[in-house]
Amino acid sequence: MDSVRLGEEQFGQRFRRLLLPIQIDRRILIWNLTDLPTGSKSSDTEGIHRMNQRSRLASLQAAILADTVGPLSPGARVLDLGCGNGDLVQQWLDLGYDAYGCDFKFKPGPLVDPLQQSDRISLIARAPYRIPFADDSFDLLVTQQVMEHVKDYPTTLAETKRVLKPGGHALHMFPARLVPIEPHTHVPLATVVRFPLWLAAWAKLGVRSPSQAGMPWQEVLRRNQTYLANRTNYLSGVALKREFSAHFEDVRFVERHFLKNSPNRRGRMMARLGEALPPLFNLYRCF
Repeated sequence: MDSVRLGEEQFGQRFRRLLLPIQIDRRILIWNLTDLPTGSKSSDTEGIHRMNQRSRLASLQAAILADTVGPLSPGARVLDLGCGNGDLVQQWLDLGYDAYGCDFKFKPGPLVDPLQQSDRISLIARAPYRIPFADDSFDLLVTQQVMEHVKDYPTTLAETKRVLKPGGHALHMFPARLVPIEPHTHVPLATVVRFPLWLAAWAKLGVRSPSQAGMPWQEVLRRNQTYLANRTNYLSGVALKREFSAHFEDVRFVERHFLKNSPNRRGRMMARLGEALPPLFNLYRCF
């Protein structure tokens, strides 16, 4: 590798170390939507901060749900839509729930084969798009960094509603439209700023995703343009509300509950600050 490219990559690494703390925690800067029944009730979530590392995300999702509509019933059926390598499915299983997952393609991981052999995870048919489970199958449907990739919201949301039981809930966690750093390419503001000169400048400065390490900036630019155009879809809060409300009667943004139950101390500090300054949550929603 020549010295110029080495210098660029070192700059990119320093830049990410500088900016990532500003984001506080990648999972805190998330839009959270739930399909909730009228008359939600709160529940004591004491102990959420002592949850073990293996079931951290599932425990966080369960805590958000408990905080808004009450805890899931023991043995409730849970679906992870876009399950990747099956890790979150296993987390829900470890918590004692009847968990399943599905995706277009599984990511590599040690859990994929055993979960697939036990029919815990399944592949999704693309044409026509159909979640591979019967109607009214699940008490809870969750997604984690999936909805920012969805191009056809009406079809996807119609399918999520189909597989949920009457009175079931959905909890979606994904990056906001104005998140400071686009989480897949690591390019600042690339959720909305995508013109070639902007993407090229950051590629030249050495900003790379892990899979792009060592690539020349021209190849990074080409890949980022293709990925952002074909595989991301960051909607505004107004657009999200409109899309979800076309399928669910009660749609809520629940950032406050996310921050309150965050395993990150800084997230919980933001929640307390938001309690004192309620407009802060409206500002937070932008990110």
